[in-house]
Amino acid sequence: MRKTPKTPPTEKKIMQNPGTRKNTKDTTPGKKTLSVLVMAGTRDARRIISWLSGIPGVEVTATTTTDHGAELAEKAGASRTVTGPLDSEGLSELILKTGARLLIDATHPFAVQATGNALMACRDTETFYVRFERPEVNPEGVIRVKSFMEAGDVASSLLGDDELVMHLAGVSTLGDVLRSLEPERVAVRVLPSTSSIEKCLQLGVPASQIIAMQGRFSAEMNLALLREYRAGAVITKESGETGGLPEKVEAASELGIPLILVERPRVNLDGEAVFSDMSSLREHVLKILRDIR
Repeated sequence: MRKTPKTPPTEKKIMQNPGTRKNTKDTTPGKKTLSVLVMAGTRDARRIISWLSGIPGVEVTATTTTDHGAELAEKAGASRTVTGPLDSEGLSELILKTGARLLIDATHPFAVQATGNALMACRDTETFYVRFERPEVNPEGVIRVKSFMEAGDVASSLLGDDELVMHLAGVSTLGDVLRSLEPERVAVRVLPSTSSIEKCLQLGVPASQIIAMQGRFSAEMNLALLREYRAGAVITKESGETGGLPEKVEAASELGIPLILVERPRVNLDGEAVFSDMSSLREHVLKILRDIR
């Protein structure tokens, strides 16, 4: 018997809306409904969900870690969302429950545990695995580090009097950064969700230094924030163009502020179907869908 995930995910059925094409399913007699599981939580995933949901006979189940992510997946066209952490056994159970024959992993480049769980679940259930890997951006003039703990160490050595570190890498990485920095020396930009703001407060970041906004942000917006919060260093991660990295680098460079870039962790995807452009992914997915109909 499979173990129950430590935090049971919640499942939400989405009402079909015949007024929008993306939620309209082909009900022609004899047509088989194909279930596809998309590991979501990124803009890339929402683009994939929107495309899949427009294919007749395809039903999309999206997994996310937050309610906010689930809402965005629903708007993109997911027929069903499952919210909460899923280990490999939980994913296997979900694959069997939905009858999914294909899993598309469009999680964040730093979500290495999620990708590892997906690979294991697909192998255990003999499900097709496809990975969308966001293209990398390799900016010049940045300080490259391997971890957020290292980023915090480096940032602490760069600050002048009355300067703050601008943390632009999400609330989940903030704890590691604060191992080397006092919370009062950090301003952090996070998603405008209650859980993100509460986490910052629990870690001791002053409320006046919590910036709750949802991007992607322009270089001008980043520039204004760096000036407003007297940033002496910026910490961010290699999240690609979709994650707004070029605009962050541009703003820091204009002000002469050092930008500390946490490099992507690596996952062994040798032999797997991995794509960095949507057109190639779509072509491959359509071939799989034709083969399993």
